[in-house]
Amino acid sequence: MEEKIKESEPVETPGETEAILSVPPAHKKHSLAGLIREMWPAYLIEIIVIILGISITLALEEWRDNRRENHLEQIYLKNLHTDIEVDTKTLEQALTGTKKLLESGNKLLGYTRNPDDKNIQSAQLFVGVRAILGRPNFISDDASFTDLKSSGNLHLIDDIQLKNLLFAYYNETQHIKEVQDAERQATIILSGTYFLKRFSLDTSRNLVPITPGEMNEILKNVEFGNNVLLRVLNRNELLNMYQTADSLAVQLKDELIKK
Repeated sequence: MEEKIKESEPVETPGETEAILSVPPAHKKHSLAGLIREMWPAYLIEIIVIILGISITLALEEWRDNRRENHLEQIYLKNLHTDIEVDTKTLEQALTGTKKLLESGNKLLGYTRNPDDKNIQSAQLFVGVRAILGRPNFISDDASFTDLKSSGNLHLIDDIQLKNLLFAYYNETQHIKEVQDAERQATIILSGTYFLKRFSLDTSRNLVPITPGEMNEILKNVEFGNNVLLRVLNRNELLNMYQTADSLAVQLKDELIKK
């Protein structure tokens, strides 16, 4: 049986083997080129799908980032507006207090410049001295702007005019703080030391009236006049700065409302 099976198997002749081995390389190249021609649409579609998928992913990421940044920008703008509102009220108090101080200071200066022509009472002098020793202060609520800078989120404010106003305003408030600190030291070390030795700040205390001669002597005293003048000059400087800050605050509020 095995012999019959073997006999039935085809046997390659030497000529057929040579014919198979002698297939020319050009025929193989032709087959590869044909395969490429047949498959290139599928390859192209696959490339397009990959590029499209990447583009859509990047677009979605950019959309999410923009949405997140827009939301964060609105939070900052709202907080900045709240801070400016608080500052405006504090500035108004500082301006009112400073104007009253200057009014009292200028009255005292008027007395010192013509002491013989003035009829000033003891109570008026004490009230004036207490008034010029006041220190109406302005402290800016700059938490939102400080966070905006320190967190690296300043780029969220893309309005150049608004950004310039923010820097102008908060630079001014920082300058005010420095001048107020310097004024406080001058008041404590110079004016305060002088006035506390000579005048009572206790309004409930029964003060001994000052005689006309003593009053005239006080008003002619150079040290008294210099200390009053120092308080007036310091507060005049701060008054101008408060007014500048208040003007910038109004502009800032208008810009923030537009947003």
